[in-house]
Amino acid sequence: MKVEFYYDSTVTPGATFSCDNAKAAELVNQLAAKGVNAKASDLKGQQVAFMTYNAALTGPKAQVRAVFGAKGALQEDFGKTVPALLVFEKDADRYPTEAFPRSDKELQRTLGCVEALELLLQKV
Repeated sequence: MKVEFYYDSTVTPGATFSCDNAKAAELVNQLAAKGVNAKASDLKGQQVAFMTYNAALTGPKAQVRAVFGAKGALQEDFGKTVPALLVFEKDADRYPTEAFPRSDKELQRTLGCVEALELLLQKV
């Protein structure tokens, strides 16, 4: 498994998809300490690469796809006002199997990055 968390320390996450970036980054570090290929990337005012945004938008199945795209956060928001978490099944995968934040049909609410990382930590 590979985990990538994108955030921007120069931008406050928006209210719609709020995230405690410091807590999320710490949870990523905990995953890495358990042997998971996990990294937190602070964009520091830079735009995320289009390939990363596109992978989050098109890679996961529709039921586990993030809020990014026409009806949600746009590329300009990715990792900025909407911190993003990508989970890959294998280290070499090009497209993530899950992306957060996303709407969860079972929970009937948005599943954010911090909660998703806490659930991943329970599994490893």
